Amino acid sequence: MIRYIKIFIITLFLIGCGEPDLDREITTPEQVQIYDVDVENIMPTIHNGKKLLKNFPFVTYNLILDFKGKFSYQFYDKIDYRYKYSSLDKVDFWKLRTNPFLYDFIYVLPIWVEDFKRVSNDLFKNIGYTYNLSLKEQDILKWWIKEGGILWIESSIYSTRYDTFKRNGEIDERAINRKIRYKTSNLHFFNRKVKTYAYKTKRIDFVNYKPMRVEFYTRSKYRYFRDIKRLKIKNSNYLSIYLLPQSDYLLQDSRGNPLVSFVRYGKGGVVFLRDFEFVDKRFDGELLRWRLLFYLLNKQYLKTDTIEQRFNSNQMVSLSNLHFEYKSYRITEDSKRVLKPIIRYLKKYPEVKILVIGNTDSIGSYAYNKILSLQRANAVKRELIINGISADRILVRGDGERNPIASNMYKAGRAKNRRVDFKIIR
Repeated sequence: MIRYIKIFIITLFLIGCGEPDLDREITTPEQVQIYDVDVENIMPTIHNGKKLLKNFPFVTYNLILDFKGKFSYQFYDKIDYRYKYSSLDKVDFWKLRTNPFLYDFIYVLPIWVEDFKRVSNDLFKNIGYTYNLSLKEQDILKWWIKEGGILWIESSIYSTRYDTFKRNGEIDERAINRKIRYKTSNLHFFNRKVKTYAYKTKRIDFVNYKPMRVEFYTRSKYRYFRDIKRLKIKNSNYLSIYLLPQSDYLLQDSRGNPLVSFVRYGKGGVVFLRDFEFVDKRFDGELLRWRLLFYLLNKQYLKTDTIEQRFNSNQMVSLSNLHFEYKSYRITEDSKRVLKPIIRYLKKYPEVKILVIGNTDSIGSYAYNKILSLQRANAVKRELIINGISADRILVRGDGERNPIASNMYKAGRAKNRRVDFKIIR
C-alpha cells in the first residue's frame, strides 16, 4: 500500500515539473504570415461592373443611392473603363492647365433662369459667367476641350412655378415667360446658331401644376445609337427651354427635331442633350448615357489622336471592330477602313516598327485557333503593305485564345476576344 502511495506522489511531482513548459508553449504567440490579398482578384464571380452604378449618371440633380440599373451583370462587367468627371463649379482649372487628362468629362446641369447670366449672345461665355469663371478660366476650359476633353451639358434653362408669383401674391406668368425667352433667344455656341425648344407644365389650380411628361420615339443616322428607341422627359419645372446648337445631331425624334447635339472642337467637343429620365426601365435613358460615354471617349472607333497617345505612352491598341469573313482570315471590305488610323500613324513615324498580334475566341480547338490567329495577323500585315508600309517594319504573332479580355461564355465577350492587337517596337 505504501509503495502505491509513493508511486502516486512521484507521478504528481513529475506532472507538476512539466507545467511550466506547457504554460510557455500555450502562452508563446504563434507566428502567422498575413498576406494582403484583394478579394476581387480571387473571387471572379464578384460583379465589379455594378460599382459603376454608384455614381450613375454623373449628371443629375437627383442622386439615386440604390440605383439597380436596367441591364444584367454581364452588361456592366464588360465596361472596363472608369471615367473621370467633375461638375464645372468644382474644377481646379490651374491643375487642369498642366494636366488635360485630369478629367474625361466636365458637366453642366440645368440652370435656373435667375442664376443664368446673359452677358452676350455667346452661350459659352454666358455659361462661364454663370459659373463665376474668370476669362482666364474660360480660356483654359476651351483649351482643354480642344485638347480632347468633353464638356457635357444638360441643356435647359428653367423656371419654377414659384417664379410666377409676384410679391403681392398675384400670378404673373407673362413676366417670367418674357425673362426666360429673352435670356435664351438669339444665342450661338462656337459660331453655331442655338435652337430652342420649350416645354411648359399645365396648371391644375391656383398653386399646383401637373408635372411635365414628354415621350419621344427616336432615330439616328449613326448605327451606334439606333437601338435607342424611346426616351422620356419628366420634371416639375414650370417652363423649360432646351438649347441645342445646329451641329452633328447624334439623335433626333421622329419629326427630325434634335435630342442630342455634338459640337466638335479640336480633338474634343461639347455634347448637348435634354435631361432625359433614366430610371424607368421602359425607356432607354440609361442606355443613351452609356452609349454617349463610350462614343465620346472614342471607345467605339479609334481615331488617330487616340492611337497616337496610346502608342506614344507604350500602350497596346486593340481593334475588336476589325472583322474577318466567317472561319476565314480575309478582312471584310467594310473593316479595312478601321486600319486607316494605324496606317496614318505608321506613315507619320517611319522609324518605328509594329507588332501585329492576332487573337480568337475559344470556339474550336486550341491548335486551330492558334493557326487562325496567325493567319489573321498576316492578313493585317498584307493590308498594311498594300497601303505603303514596308514589310520589314511589321512583325506578326498569333496568340490564339490564350489572352482573352472578356468572358468566352457570352456572345458579346467572344466578339471582344476576336481582335487584333498592335504594339509599337522602337
